[in-house]
Amino acid sequence: MKSSILPFASLIASIWLICSCSETKVEPSFSFNIKDYVILTSEKGAQTTVSFTSTYKWEAYTSDNWLSVSPSAGQAGSNVITLTANSENTSEQYRSATLMLTSESISQSIHVRQETYDYIQLEQTDYPIGAEGGILEIIFSTNIDPEELVIRGNATWLNQDIPSRAKAEYSVTLNVDPNTSVSSRTAKLYFVKEKGNKQTILTTVTISQEGASDSASTDYTEDGKVKTLQEATEGNGIPIILMGDGFIDTEINDGTYDQAMYRAYEYLFSEEPIKSLKNYFDVYSVTAVSKNNIFGDRYETAFSCKLEGGGSTGISGDEYAVMGYSRRVENIDQNKVLAVVILNTHVYAGTTYFGYENVSTQQMTDFAIAYCPIIENLNSEYFREVLTHEAIGHGFAKLEDEYAYEENGTIPDEEIQTIKNLQSSYGWAQNVDFTDNPDEVLWKRFLNDERYADEGLGIYEGACTYIRGAYRPTQNSMMNENTLGFNAPSRKAIYDRVMKDGTGETPSYESFANFDQQLSLQTRHTRSLESDKKHIRFARPRFAGKSLPETSK
Repeated sequence: MKSSILPFASLIASIWLICSCSETKVEPSFSFNIKDYVILTSEKGAQTTVSFTSTYKWEAYTSDNWLSVSPSAGQAGSNVITLTANSENTSEQYRSATLMLTSESISQSIHVRQETYDYIQLEQTDYPIGAEGGILEIIFSTNIDPEELVIRGNATWLNQDIPSRAKAEYSVTLNVDPNTSVSSRTAKLYFVKEKGNKQTILTTVTISQEGASDSASTDYTEDGKVKTLQEATEGNGIPIILMGDGFIDTEINDGTYDQAMYRAYEYLFSEEPIKSLKNYFDVYSVTAVSKNNIFGDRYETAFSCKLEGGGSTGISGDEYAVMGYSRRVENIDQNKVLAVVILNTHVYAGTTYFGYENVSTQQMTDFAIAYCPIIENLNSEYFREVLTHEAIGHGFAKLEDEYAYEENGTIPDEEIQTIKNLQSSYGWAQNVDFTDNPDEVLWKRFLNDERYADEGLGIYEGACTYIRGAYRPTQNSMMNENTLGFNAPSRKAIYDRVMKDGTGETPSYESFANFDQQLSLQTRHTRSLESDKKHIRFARPRFAGKSLPETSK
C-alpha cells in the first residue's frame, strides 16, 4: 500500500506545478524611453538608435522606403536598433515614416521624422543691372538660423546691407557702384552656412553689370522730331506721347530708340478694355537725345530721371522738360495728354505723376507723366506689366493702387479725404473705397450684377498701401500685383474716360456693361496671369499739384 501511494502524490504535485506556472505566464510587451518621435537629420545615411526591452523575441520593419532598420529581428531582453535614412530629404518640409515592432500578438509603432535639408530658395539666381548701379534687392527664403547664415560678395563694387527678416522671407540689399568702365563685369554673392569651424556654400547669385558708354552724344539733329505711330480712326483722338530718357545719339541713329518706343506703344494696348478701344487714340513718339545713357549724379539725360532705389520703384524726372517735348506735337489738347517716358535702363521701377492744373483756367487737367524703364529687356513681361500698371492704370484712368503693406496699418483720415475729393470732383480713383457696406461701396452695381458673378468681385480690405480702412474690388488685379488684368471697376474707369474724351459723352453703367460683355472673360484678362512677382516695393502715384502751361489745340 505504501509503495502505490507515492506515484499518485507525485502526479498531484506535477499537476499543481503546471497549473501554477500557467497562471504566472509573462505577457509580451515593449518598453521605450521615447516620448513623441525619433528625429533624423536631412542627409542621406543619417542614423539614430532606438533602445528598448522586449519580453519575447521581436521583429521590426518600416513603413517607407527612405527609412531602413537594422537588425530587423531579435531576442527578448534589452536591444538596440539603428534607423538609417536611405536618401536625402531635399524638400522644404520634413518627412515622416513609422517604425513597427511586433512580438507575439502585440505591435508597437514609433514615429520617425527626417528634417529638411539646409536650403536657400532664391527668387532668381541672375540679376542684371545697368552701368549706373544703384540699389539691388535679392529675395530668398531659408530654414537656416540667421545666426548661422552669412552672405558674402566677391567684388568690392557690391556694398551689402544687413539682411532683414520678414516672416519666413528674407532679403539682402546691395548698393551697386556705377561701372565707369566700358567693359561689363560680373560678381558672385555666396550664401554660406557657418556652424562652428564648418563652412558650407549652399547657393550663389550672379550679378551682371553693363559697361558704361565710352562716348557722349555729339549729334542732336534728331532731337525733338515727332513721329506718328497711330492716328485715331474713331472719336476725337486722345493723345499719348512716348519719349525716352538716357538714349544717346548712336542709339537713336541705329534704331534702338524707335524700337523701344514702338514696343512700348504695343504694350500700352495689350490689356482690355484699352485693347478694344485702341482706335480712339492718337499715338506719337518724340525723339529726345540725351548726353549720356547712364543715370546718376555724374551723368546728364534729357529728362534728368533719377531712380530712388532703396528697395523702392520710385522715379523722378524734370516734369517741365517732359511738357516741353510734349508740346513738340502740334494741334493736340495738352490737357488730355498721357506722356510716357521710357528709361534706357533695366532696373525694376515705375512711377506716375498726375494732378496738373491748367495755368489759365485753374482747372485740373488729365495730363499725366508715367515713367517706366525697359525692365529686363524689351520682351520682358515685367516691362509690359509695369508699363500697363503705371501708364494706363495710374496715368490714363487715374486709378489707385490696390496693394497693401502690413506695416502701414490703418489709412489716415486726411488721406481718405484727399482720395474722396478726387473721386467726387474728377471721377478718379474709382477702384478703391473706404466702406465695406455692399449697398454703399463704389462698385455696388457690379456686386448685384449676375453678369459679373464669375469675376470674384467683393469688398477686400487692403488698398492704397494700407491694410486697414481701405477696400478694393478683387483679391488681385493689374492694380495690385500687375496680374490678372484690370478688374471690372477699373475697366469701367478706362472705358468712361475713353468715351468722355473720345466722343464727348458720359457713358451709363449699362453702356459699359454691354460693351464689356462682348469681351469673353479670357479676353478681358488678356495676358496677365498669376506668376512669381518681384518683391520690390511699388511706388505710389504722385499728385503733382503743379501748373501745366496753356497751349492751344
